Amino acid sequence: MPKYISSASTRSVTLAAQTILDGGVIVYPTETIYGLGANALEPKVVEKVYAVKERRKSSPILILVPGRDSLEELVTGIPEVAEKLMDRFWPGPLTIVFNASPIVSPILTAGSKKIGIRLSSDSFCRQLLDICKIPITSTSANLSGEPNPDSIAIIDKRVLNSVDLVVDAGRLMSQTPSTVVDVTTGKVDLLREGAITFAEIERNI
Repeated sequence: MPKYISSASTRSVTLAAQTILDGGVIVYPTETIYGLGANALEPKVVEKVYAVKERRKSSPILILVPGRDSLEELVTGIPEVAEKLMDRFWPGPLTIVFNASPIVSPILTAGSKKIGIRLSSDSFCRQLLDICKIPITSTSANLSGEPNPDSIAIIDKRVLNSVDLVVDAGRLMSQTPSTVVDVTTGKVDLLREGAITFAEIERNI
């Protein structure tokens, strides 16, 4: 299997999906930045992602889902305000933090019992998740503390050498990660401003 493949290749999505389903870790493009993708339901695989990033286990990792119906098994409840945000901003660069269900590993949540979830608008991501049919990790493909990567060229070689497949889509349109909000109290707590401004979030709740 090739280590690097262009996202334009007809084989790229199926190779990426097979790598994830086989327990591997990939670098892949999203609508924001390049991410590290792996099976989010397998704790040992999630540990690999932490190792690749040299990330502290005290920092949780967000996930992408195939569709809104995936939330049923991943979260304990969906507040009304979350429904409003999903109606307006999903699919898109908004990560919503929910109370995690028991199926979600504490390794993924860093013991917080909360899980950040996003439904991506990126075509490659949507195809990938349609094939995998499981949630996948979507932390930035960098060493912790380094800049968010909008191209493969700026990703540290230690990251690239540690993953099983790199999907190259060239330079991405954005260097800005997703905006993150927490809805676990039934209200919206703004955690990180990213591709969607806080002002826009507030106009829609």
